[in-house]
Amino acid sequence: MTKRSKKKNVPVNAAVAEEAKSQLVELDEENSSIVENEESSFINDDIEGPTDVGGFTILGDFKAKEKKIVERVLPNWLQHPVLISSEEVKNFASITDLDRNLVESLKANGIESCFPVQWTVIPELLAQCACGLYAGDGGFRPRDVCVSAPTGSGKTLTFVLPIIQALKNRVIPHVRALVILPVRDLAIQVYKVFKQYIQGTSLRVVLVAGKKDFFSEQGKLVRERPHAQPSEKWASMADIVVATKGRLLDHLDRTEGFDLTHLRFLVIDEADRQMDDVHDDWLSQVEKAAYTPKLGAFAPYHREKPGPLTIASCKTIVMHVQKLLFSATLSQNPEKLEKMNLFLPLLFASVAPSIKNPATPKANTNMDGEMKHDMMDTSDSNIKALSVDKFSTPALLKEKYMDCKAAEKPLILFHFLLNKKFQQVLCFTNSVESTHRLYLLAKQMDGLKVAELSSNIHTAKRERIIRKFVRGELQLLICSDVMTRGMDIENVQYVISYDAPSYIETYIHRVGRTARANKSGISITLLEGKEMFHFKKMLRESGRWDKLKRISVNRQHLEPLVPQFSKALKTLPAILKEQRRQQRSL
Repeated sequence: MTKRSKKKNVPVNAAVAEEAKSQLVELDEENSSIVENEESSFINDDIEGPTDVGGFTILGDFKAKEKKIVERVLPNWLQHPVLISSEEVKNFASITDLDRNLVESLKANGIESCFPVQWTVIPELLAQCACGLYAGDGGFRPRDVCVSAPTGSGKTLTFVLPIIQALKNRVIPHVRALVILPVRDLAIQVYKVFKQYIQGTSLRVVLVAGKKDFFSEQGKLVRERPHAQPSEKWASMADIVVATKGRLLDHLDRTEGFDLTHLRFLVIDEADRQMDDVHDDWLSQVEKAAYTPKLGAFAPYHREKPGPLTIASCKTIVMHVQKLLFSATLSQNPEKLEKMNLFLPLLFASVAPSIKNPATPKANTNMDGEMKHDMMDTSDSNIKALSVDKFSTPALLKEKYMDCKAAEKPLILFHFLLNKKFQQVLCFTNSVESTHRLYLLAKQMDGLKVAELSSNIHTAKRERIIRKFVRGELQLLICSDVMTRGMDIENVQYVISYDAPSYIETYIHRVGRTARANKSGISITLLEGKEMFHFKKMLRESGRWDKLKRISVNRQHLEPLVPQFSKALKTLPAILKEQRRQQRSL
């Protein structure tokens, strides 16, 4: 039976094996065809294959398909800002919610009309304090506010006035407003504005920027309460603190009783620059101090750090910190803005008219009266539209540029000053060393009143130099970029960039030193041949290139200055050598 069954099963097994083999072959062929189709479809997605012409295949005729550009998607609050229009002119008296005492104080200082950013933003900040400091906007946590407006557009008063009005009726002094600036000079300037407008109130403002020694600042921030319990040993002496980041962190670490748990307003001026310093962890330390009572502080306000916005979290009214960010070049990088921990942010952005015309000849003005014409490429549409200008400059500023050789730069600068009689000129260089060398060179030129401003000059001396410049006693002020950020120097008529700026933000802040407060001004950027390409690319990417005019100088007008300049150039090495010797001897 066994042998007979084996013989019967042989042909059956062979048939099954043959059928399975054929099925496997068919399956392999099907899979290979699927793979080939997938590969071909994958290739065809990115590459257009060879074409047949007249029955002949053109070899090597492969063209890569153009890939679609992924459009940048910004958060909704960045895409749809509240536009600051400059079409209307209003007075501070027209802001109905603004305290009348502040309006009278402004009028006494010769300020009646307000800038667009002021009458747009101030009502919003006042509305968020209408129910009191603790209640916020209708009992809810107040929204953080970001303001992007040109330099010289009145951003300082935009946050100074609402803060003073919100705090003027306070009973017990606590640090309720903290203004953080990137540099000491700017902190001093903001401090003076607060001092000017808190007159007539019991508010106290304290400067924490290293202008005075550390212990003097401690004495203005807190005072010891005699006969008090150790848990409430220190009382606050300040309502408003204007500080630089480094000095503020020192006081948070070393000043006993310096408490921020009552903090309501956190103002970050020149926010774009300070965003780059978030990696220093200064913001998280300030936020931690705002929600962590300081040992020995009098009557700290116990509140938990804010979490998600829910129905349960809205049951109790808690005063949270409201961030106010101000800048002329506010970043639109969501990653940087995310690090600022903003709550339902509201963006106010300036508006600039952009006119697009067909290609027309554009006149290039020669500084010596000659005219040239170049063709400009613009779009075919002839539409005047309002667009948000990320890098906005004062409306009455005239922007110019000039290409020249490196050896001609000093002569061109002296030509503007001695031949063209430019007055009250700010000249920017890219380094402290270049500032000092150019200052020594200009000092040797007869008939030129010049001074330098850089981080090497002491603060008190810088203030004296600025006062001289404002009075018209100095014709030229040579600066490093320490002066580009927010410093308000009156009566600047010209800004000359002796060295080309490396970044668009630097350019915006430089030219913003003139044409402030609705005054006119002129900026001129001197460019060497190798700098022209980068500068032109930078301005085009920011949408500002069409706003610049090219100028030129007749080289014959420079020749009379050459003998005096050559003499000054020869004496420069000896002056520098003597200065180095004196520094070594100290």
